[in-house]
Amino acid sequence: MKSIRCLLSIVLIIVLTQNATSQSGFRINLQLKGLNDSLILLASYNGDKQFVIDTIIPDSKYNYKLSADTLLPEGMYFFASSKKAKLLDFIIAGKQNVSITGDMSELPQSLTSKVNDQNKILFDYIKFLAAKQKEMGQLQMLRNSFAHGSDSAAVVLNRIQLLNEEVIQYINGIINANHGSFISIFLKSMQDPEYTPPPVLPTGKVDSVASFRAFKDHYWDNINLSDDRFIRTPLIHNKIEHFLQKMTLPVPDSLNAAIDKLFELSKMNRETFKYLIWYLTVKYESSDIMGHDAVFVHLVDKYYEKTDLMSWMNPTVKENLEKRANTLRPILIGKTAPELILWDTLREPVSLHEIKSKYTLIYFWDPECSHCKKETPLLVSFYNEYKEKYSLEVFGVCMDTSWKDMTSYIRKNQMNWINVNGFYSMTGDFREQYDVHSSPVMYLLDEKKTIIAKRILTEQMQAIINNREKLSSESQ
Repeated sequence: MKSIRCLLSIVLIIVLTQNATSQSGFRINLQLKGLNDSLILLASYNGDKQFVIDTIIPDSKYNYKLSADTLLPEGMYFFASSKKAKLLDFIIAGKQNVSITGDMSELPQSLTSKVNDQNKILFDYIKFLAAKQKEMGQLQMLRNSFAHGSDSAAVVLNRIQLLNEEVIQYINGIINANHGSFISIFLKSMQDPEYTPPPVLPTGKVDSVASFRAFKDHYWDNINLSDDRFIRTPLIHNKIEHFLQKMTLPVPDSLNAAIDKLFELSKMNRETFKYLIWYLTVKYESSDIMGHDAVFVHLVDKYYEKTDLMSWMNPTVKENLEKRANTLRPILIGKTAPELILWDTLREPVSLHEIKSKYTLIYFWDPECSHCKKETPLLVSFYNEYKEKYSLEVFGVCMDTSWKDMTSYIRKNQMNWINVNGFYSMTGDFREQYDVHSSPVMYLLDEKKTIIAKRILTEQMQAIINNREKLSSESQ
């Protein structure tokens, strides 16, 4: 069992409500008729990821048994075949003595639990739900066969409503009869929160905006994020993704506020914190959505100095992420663009900040870049059309040291804007200043040289400028 002890040193470990020394460890036994695999895998959830805990070798009767003197963190686990196909989910909670039987040809209907009552409840719930879903499908087909608004359709609709009520009553019965148990809080977490909806508007219409806000305010009522058992379920990741992607405006200020709320609700539970900080760091550091790098910087600035909660992270990884945030912080949307003083084709210094125009587009390009060869003609056309109309200037930064290649490319493409060479600089390394390590890359600045868009190409830049101009004219 050495491999289990090794994994449990890094897998999320819950603060158990019972005294760990009062139990001798965990005991797991699985026997499925027709399962004759040479080994199976015991695995656990961690948000949207899964971890293999151990492999289980069967005895001569194909009983798969595993035990240890240590306890497993409570939550949802699953068995998988040697080919990593999932067999079934089950619960580890309370007394960690699990004995499951069934038939491979009739999963999950054949599953039974000999010892663990919570798994018996779980399997009964799965079977009940499967039967009701089949019944619901039949009713939906029957309803669709009748004319909309007909008496027959109304009868079927009533049966559908009764079926829904039956399912709700069944689930509530489990929740109420098993208060405090993991199966109870897990099923409760899958239900929409109960709250008082906002009143109907004087017009008789429902205030959809107020309704949405009320639902969002109560979204986490049924989930205690300070209980890290939820991290070890397949539920929590989808809930968080829905909260951030469907219920939060996709702009940094709104996302930062929503993320801070998640950490607040977790009450800085150590294991929940570990999951959230890593998942969110990866999500927003690698995001392709313009402006979301500000969310990554926010995470580093606000949470990475919490040494008591960040001690688990590899110091080198942590240092590299902090360096990454330091690089991005000065070039976030809304920041003043770093000054660039570079030599132009006459080998005279030109200052980015001294350009007098309503819009300045910094264009980092390379003569050998295949993407630049496609993008440059588009930008030339855009520039020629909007230079005068919108007071637009382009600050074209060549990323090649060759003056010959640079000037030849400029003449060939008729790049009649400000052209400079990035390597002949009076302001440091442009690659580090603007996080430019490939091409093409564009930054759009306003008249104060504030960054208003970045890392999108000509078509998107044109749409942003057109939209800003339209909004400006409408406000006048």
